[in-house]
Amino acid sequence: MASPISLTSHDGTPLAGLAVDGPAGAPGVVVVPGLGSRKENHADFAERCAAAGMAAVCLDVRGHGASGGTLDAGAVDDVLAAAAWLADRGHGRIGLRGSSMGGFLALLAAAREPRVRAVAAICPARPGPLARRVGDGWPLTLPLIPAVSRPDGVARGYWHATGDESVPWAHSFGLAQHTPQPMRLRVILGGHHRSLQHDPAVQAETVAFLAEHLAP
Repeated sequence: MASPISLTSHDGTPLAGLAVDGPAGAPGVVVVPGLGSRKENHADFAERCAAAGMAAVCLDVRGHGASGGTLDAGAVDDVLAAAAWLADRGHGRIGLRGSSMGGFLALLAAAREPRVRAVAAICPARPGPLARRVGDGWPLTLPLIPAVSRPDGVARGYWHATGDESVPWAHSFGLAQHTPQPMRLRVILGGHHRSLQHDPAVQAETVAFLAEHLAP
């Protein structure tokens, strides 16, 4: 069962999460919801991680759920704070799984934290449209191409539905073209912007992807 936790971001913003324990020394996964979503909506994925022998934290980024603050560029640091929380408890090989804005944040965070070894991005958001949705320009200061094109050995996987009405699947295709190996691109016919997050087959694939690339 997932248990509530409290943690603090780099700038002091109080954050809330749901944690699922894993075996000592096992990998850890940070689960990052999308814009307007919250940690409870993704507890099912954390439980799948636990069933695969990994610890997990579902995170409320700033301005969401039970976390404090206002949504801004510091949300990337929120993801890093959750990764550090897992590492401090012995889960030193970190994976990130994010959907929509969460995928955007996860891809950025992976470029800043060497303990992150794998990222699964589900229909990751684009900076421009995200900036328009939040009514603030901070996403425009965080370009994705430099983050995903780093030859750092991080495994990056992209899952996208062709029927996504918010983020065209070509966005993930473009990111994949700039991503060095190890990389995986999975385009699923049909669906919509939120259909893949709780799809059992996609959850199984992303858990397997993270477990494979986080193995010692």
